[in-house]
Amino acid sequence: MRFLSSTGAVLLSIPAFASAIDFNPDDQASIKTVCSKYANGLMSMYKNNATGLAVEEIGVFPQPHYWWEAGAAWGGMVEYTSLTGDESYVKTLTQAFTANYGPANNIILPWRKTQQGNDDQAFWAFALMSALEYKFPEPENAPAKYIDVVVNAFENIVSRWDETTCGGGLKWQIYPENAYGYDYKNSISNGAVFALGARLARYTGEQKYADWAVKLYDWSVKVGLVSTDFAVFDGTDDKTNCAKVADETEWSYNIGVYLHGAAVMFDFTKGDEKWKTSTTGLLEHASVFFKPYDNATDIMYERACETGETGRHCNLDQQSFKAYLARFMAKTAIMAPFTKDTITNLLTKSAVGAAKACSGDNDACGSKWYTGGWDGTTGVGQQLSALEVTQALLLLNGGVAPAKASGDEKPSASSTAASSTAPVASSTAPSGVKSTATPSEAKSTTAPSEAKSTSAPKATGTGTGVAPAPSAPKATDKPQESKAPGASSTGSAVTTGKPAQFPENGPNCSTKITTIYVSLLSTSAPSIEPSAPAPVPETTVSVPEATAPAPIPKTTAPVTVPSGTAPATPKNTTTTSPMEFPGAGSSLKTTGLSVVGAFAVAAMFGLF
Repeated sequence: MRFLSSTGAVLLSIPAFASAIDFNPDDQASIKTVCSKYANGLMSMYKNNATGLAVEEIGVFPQPHYWWEAGAAWGGMVEYTSLTGDESYVKTLTQAFTANYGPANNIILPWRKTQQGNDDQAFWAFALMSALEYKFPEPENAPAKYIDVVVNAFENIVSRWDETTCGGGLKWQIYPENAYGYDYKNSISNGAVFALGARLARYTGEQKYADWAVKLYDWSVKVGLVSTDFAVFDGTDDKTNCAKVADETEWSYNIGVYLHGAAVMFDFTKGDEKWKTSTTGLLEHASVFFKPYDNATDIMYERACETGETGRHCNLDQQSFKAYLARFMAKTAIMAPFTKDTITNLLTKSAVGAAKACSGDNDACGSKWYTGGWDGTTGVGQQLSALEVTQALLLLNGGVAPAKASGDEKPSASSTAASSTAPVASSTAPSGVKSTATPSEAKSTTAPSEAKSTSAPKATGTGTGVAPAPSAPKATDKPQESKAPGASSTGSAVTTGKPAQFPENGPNCSTKITTIYVSLLSTSAPSIEPSAPAPVPETTVSVPEATAPAPIPKTTAPVTVPSGTAPATPKNTTTTSPMEFPGAGSSLKTTGLSVVGAFAVAAMFGLF
């Protein structure tokens, strides 16, 4: 349901109780000022940097946030520091980084086993990759340099390349006991490592990383995760040998990582047509995330869950996904300049929408940028998303490309891929890439051209993904024609065809935790002193009991997690349904007014 006609007129007549962010997207000073507000709001939610805190607790946001989201946020804050020149958070960020390098300096943390998948590890590596590309200060007395940690993490991840099914691919989960995602090969894991490999190739100049990027991308196309019309679907099931896409949900961050990776490969290969075609196609398809309603054209939204019209509601993780699409689109424009005009238009209008969705008084930002006002929600994901889409304009205006390594910034001679406790399933790696698995787990270190599965089952169906891995991928090869799922180019925002073992919200990194909605406006007639900015109140957040399908069965080998770490809930925890905030914002000029608050006031005065 939406507020329309007379209802909309009633809302227009109610005075606003909070003002929107004062934002001018054409003024650099205004952009920086607003970014500072957003960054301050985000960092005010971070508590785990206190003196005397156990190292296992440092660098993460308080429960119920998962470990990966902190790494994702620090990547945004590294770029904030570079783009604005504000060095207020350098010490905090470097402390967070070093606390999460892990014992082997490869971002494998034994105390995070229940929360650590290939995609989670990759998002922390993204943050360190940005630290390299934007020359962020190295931590003092750190056990390793950024480049060594990124390389170790990348080699650790690709050591788990699995050819026992589907002709290759990375599983979502690292550990077999995390059964809810160990048999699932998804786009965020493979796409994130594709993008990380492309960035490492560009930064170091080493072809082995580009070879891995090609291999990951071509496999994604082959099994249909990236369709022939460049839709990016969530994942496929290796129990069926990836005979078809298991979950056709389209999430913004999935297409974001593939888009960015393709653009970096376009730059690395000096304009190869394969990567120009892929970048163009992915960007064109990304338009599905920029039109929630006809009167909110070009404003970003999370299509699968944000409006509620699909029957899904964004959980804690999903509220941050727009941040990564915004970040990776801006980077795409720098790597592939032919995309800049399109991307600048989309991100500028979205940044304006984000400013309207922030309260201004306490710098708290909402989820829905198309309503023309604050929707009554706030959190790490909302704050990070507003920051990323706004600071993206600084990157677009500056046009400065990320740095490449000089001679002394390449991995040190002593840098070796650290041993991982993670299992490896028939792994193969390009030549020159050391396996990070323990000797008993490492199966092979052959180059892509020699990579052959010795245990992959023969194709038994007609679906995509049953062919053997492509031989010797080259940077100049055209994308393989994959048999795309039945979904059209606009895709289906609702999960279809999920394997029976997965819960309703689908097996993806995005469905990790129950949504937390904190309303800062009373549902009765509020009385807010307009001259006194109201800070975000301290709230005790509890996770509502899930009412959706039964939870995932418990893992067969529970892992002891140090006290104080985030909950060991599987990532697939279903969400409860919060109140929806309908309406397309451009027609409701309720600047800074929560639709919830407006509805309540209107009801009180008998207007409905």
